[in-house]
Amino acid sequence: MRKQGDKATREQGNEATSPPLTHYLSTRYLLAALLILGAIYYLDRIAQWFAYDDEGGYLYAAWRIGAGELPYRDFLTPKLPAFLYPGALILKLTDNSVFAIRVFSTLFTLGAVALLYLTLRRLWGDRVALLAMIPALLQRDFFWAARFFRPEAPMLFWDALGLYLFVVAHHGTTAEGATARDRPYMAVSGVAFALATLSNLFGLLPLVGCLLFLAVQAWRERAWDQGVRSGLWMGVPYALVGGLTVGLFILLAPNFLSAVLGHHLRQGRELTPWQVALKGLRLYWDVCRVQPVLMLLALIGGIRSLRSRHRLASIFVWQLPTALSFLFISRGLQARHLVYLVPSLSALAAIGLAPLWESRRLSWGALAWRGGLILLLLAAALYPSWRDNRRVAGLWERDTQRLADYIRAHTDPDDYVLSDYPGLNFFARRMTTPLAAGISRGAAKSGQITGSDLIREIEAYDVRMVILNVAQGAHQLVNLRDYPAFKRYLQTHFHLAGRAIRDYRLLEIYHRRDLWPGEIVGVNFGDQLRLSGFQWTDAEAPPGKELRVKMRWQSTQDMGADYLVTLILRDEEGHQWGLGSKRLTDVDAQTYWDEEGLERAVLIPTSKWPVAETTVGAFELPVDLATPPGEYTVLVRVHPPAVWEGLPVRSSGGAASGFDYPLGKVWVLPASEPPSIETLQIAQPRRADFGREIRLLGWDVSTTDVRPGDEVHLSLYWRAQRSLPTDYIARLWLIDEQGHFGGEVRAEPAGQHTTSQWRAGEILRGQYDLTVDAAAPAGNYSLMLNLFDKSGDPLRASDVKLGAITVSGRQRLFEPPAEIQHEVKAELGGLVRFLGYDLPRTEVSPGEVLSLTLYWQALQRMDTSYTVFTHLLDENYRIWGQRDNIPVQGTYPTTGWLEGEVIVDEYQIPVREDASPGCYRIEIGLYDAATGIRLPVVDPADRALLGDHLLLEEEITVREVR
Repeated sequence: MRKQGDKATREQGNEATSPPLTHYLSTRYLLAALLILGAIYYLDRIAQWFAYDDEGGYLYAAWRIGAGELPYRDFLTPKLPAFLYPGALILKLTDNSVFAIRVFSTLFTLGAVALLYLTLRRLWGDRVALLAMIPALLQRDFFWAARFFRPEAPMLFWDALGLYLFVVAHHGTTAEGATARDRPYMAVSGVAFALATLSNLFGLLPLVGCLLFLAVQAWRERAWDQGVRSGLWMGVPYALVGGLTVGLFILLAPNFLSAVLGHHLRQGRELTPWQVALKGLRLYWDVCRVQPVLMLLALIGGIRSLRSRHRLASIFVWQLPTALSFLFISRGLQARHLVYLVPSLSALAAIGLAPLWESRRLSWGALAWRGGLILLLLAAALYPSWRDNRRVAGLWERDTQRLADYIRAHTDPDDYVLSDYPGLNFFARRMTTPLAAGISRGAAKSGQITGSDLIREIEAYDVRMVILNVAQGAHQLVNLRDYPAFKRYLQTHFHLAGRAIRDYRLLEIYHRRDLWPGEIVGVNFGDQLRLSGFQWTDAEAPPGKELRVKMRWQSTQDMGADYLVTLILRDEEGHQWGLGSKRLTDVDAQTYWDEEGLERAVLIPTSKWPVAETTVGAFELPVDLATPPGEYTVLVRVHPPAVWEGLPVRSSGGAASGFDYPLGKVWVLPASEPPSIETLQIAQPRRADFGREIRLLGWDVSTTDVRPGDEVHLSLYWRAQRSLPTDYIARLWLIDEQGHFGGEVRAEPAGQHTTSQWRAGEILRGQYDLTVDAAAPAGNYSLMLNLFDKSGDPLRASDVKLGAITVSGRQRLFEPPAEIQHEVKAELGGLVRFLGYDLPRTEVSPGEVLSLTLYWQALQRMDTSYTVFTHLLDENYRIWGQRDNIPVQGTYPTTGWLEGEVIVDEYQIPVREDASPGCYRIEIGLYDAATGIRLPVVDPADRALLGDHLLLEEEITVREVR
């Protein structure tokens, strides 16, 4: 009976084919060539991308098994032992070589392809068998299985072996059934299917396809007894191997089944049956849509198989209905879950192509065009997979190794590290917690793993480092049902050490210790934001380029505004040489896809930050063109858009010290080449030569309408005609037609970059602050310029007139008002006498404004512009309201006061909304904003020093809010 069946099969496989292809080429050579080409295709650049998160989880589990850890007890993985244990052995023998374990997957996949060839060769002959190998080798899910350590590779091999043995056992049998010598093949087939299932639960489905085939054959031939016996010969060994394995693991780890099955059964439980079915239909549609030609060829091959006279011809067709099971699986589905069908689809596609060469007398011309058509159809069928495979083979990164090195450098070998990706733990050789070892998107979304569960593990295992994927690529921890609480726990119990990129994914690194690589600070901006660290990435830049700094921010309360961070580049005189503003934002789980198909993070403004939200941002500070080389200070200010006044920088006691915090010193380098005059955008071009050494290119002025005491800010643009051996001083002064002097300034032409340092051709900008003399009469003044050497000799014989400045008069008061509500006698620094104050009311509610009027009298003229401070203090001298500014709302600087002049100075002090009910006092005083130094307060009667502030006697009552 065996010989008769074999003969019938050979006749079917060879019918209508003349001459056979094997007449020209040896089949075994073609088989070997295809397998070798497949190996080369799979192994090409196989060890240059390690950021595959699924593989990383399997690598971690296999590593821990190889280290002697019992799986499933700690929820290491939802996958099964026939996959993990061989992988653990390979890692153990190769010192955890990822290349070796990927080759292991390649060999399994090639073995599956070889078994597909052997199976088809028995049923349809050599040509169909060889042809089927091509789509199997190139199919994209096969390609993934062959290149990465995944359970699909061993599953495919054992399923292919099971199907091959099934065909061997039933090849040539009749309705009377298989002979005794065929039954061992069926038994071993059942064992192979069991090993496939123990590699991946979907490995069960090809066995189901074989049972469907037996059932259909039993129904057609009315041989139910034979069908049952054949099923038992496979089913019993399958059940024995699977049952014994499961039983053994249940003895070793009682939660084995819940770990394995729970991964699949708990996901998507919230879906209705209809939603589950729709999800399965979308899976079918996606698979067919991506490879339509292959599916069409498989359909043709399926029809041919069903119409064939041979009993086993339809064995591949009956694998397809097993995919209907996905209509009832609630877990998330991907195309790779149907990879078990790739051998069947490849076989059916080859069967569909077979008629193109079936002819007993085939000429060379016919052979050529039919062969060309076959190649064309194969190319059309496999192009989508080839294109995707080429992309996968081109993936490249070194981020994983760098990040692993960082983890090792900042943790001890026994420390636990929790990560979105257990693969990082594998590469860093650091253990993770039980639940984190099995983290996945499905486990997080289904509630199988929760943030509270992970927090308990973090505490129990004293986790030292947590690596969280936010924004791009984030799909695991961000899907925890209680993710906001989990992230807030991290941000309040760990320090954000920084961010890192792994492939395209953005990762945040948290550690128990503060590993911030730059300067660690604790700057309080208005009790709303805290700057906890900054690090210069580019602390040197030439004019026209950018300085760069990373800053770490944390919210300390809910904010109602979207703040900007502005960086200011200043010299020692307070002149600004660069300004860079950027919105302060954070990123988290929410992303979007741009026009180019790239995943982008949604930027979250500060108004939407929860309390304790922590972020790291990169900020740029452009250096103005023509900035002189030298050392500068960078200040940072936080403020709302379109409002320059920012959040006050507060001390630990709540005192505000302005709006700017100094980040430190930076260096402006010499320009590699001078900027063009057009790019400088000089407001007042004015060419004037000073000897043969220096040329004036033009000037800018902040205002041409001023009052006595005001400061006129000027910029002059210079070009060095040649290198200068001498240092010159620039003198700018105001003079009217009657010869009245209106003020002057003497300074280095380009600040700290003295003229003896200038290079020939260099273009530089100088900034100057000219204070209008307090006694200057009203009128029109000329702004004059010249350069002088150290001996006082002018470089130019005639002074240069730059332009006109109009000085307006001031209304001055030299007698104190007749009535001051609260008279006080105090002197500040021998420069100012405090006469008293008006306080219209002494009760106020939180969030309201407190009115205050101060009365000053100048004791002498002043060269410094002082700032007034007014603070509302509690009994512990903490500040709950504040208003600091130049007198008279910034319009009357002390440099404009004349001796004996009286100034009426009004303030509106905002009381903080969180001020507690109780008694408060007001303190006032004067300080130099450039240095922060306050003027000492002296009692004029006995000249006793009262301190650096004056505490007003009237108490302020803050009412309770009802």
